[in-house]
Amino acid sequence: MFRIEQDLKAGRKKKACDRLRNMINQFPNDISLRKKLGQIYFEAGFLDEAGKFWILCTPENNEMKNAVEIYRKSLSNSGSAILKDIVFRGDKDCLDEYAIKVMAKLEQDSFKATKHIPVFKAKIREKGKYSESQTGFLSKLGTFLFVGSIILIPILGIYKLFELIKSFFFQ
Repeated sequence: MFRIEQDLKAGRKKKACDRLRNMINQFPNDISLRKKLGQIYFEAGFLDEAGKFWILCTPENNEMKNAVEIYRKSLSNSGSAILKDIVFRGDKDCLDEYAIKVMAKLEQDSFKATKHIPVFKAKIREKGKYSESQTGFLSKLGTFLFVGSIILIPILGIYKLFELIKSFFFQ
């Protein structure tokens, strides 16, 4: 959060937004990150984008309500489209009561309209559950042949050049 604050003070809103988006991906259950990102977009004048990140936050003022309403209208109040756009990858049980109600309404609307509820899996890679990349024999051989040819071609070129000079002047 310190870097985000420093970026905002320095006027680097794009960088701060990128950092916040990355943090939202890492900590999807933390609604305060969405709230902060929505505030940055609101101050920049992007009301629909602010509403996108405020939709799961309890409205604290009319600006938040209006931005969420503008966002909903921009997606025609489609629960499916909104769910696909906000891409919530967290645990719904960890959300507060307001966010749970909003998610339930969106899912209900999505199911009613499309008979499908978009679900996004968390991008969590457990420590120790991945293997190092292994290079095979053929890829090692190919690398050695490539490096060898890069070294050998100039040497052969110099040898042929000396043969050419020798044939012109010494015969």
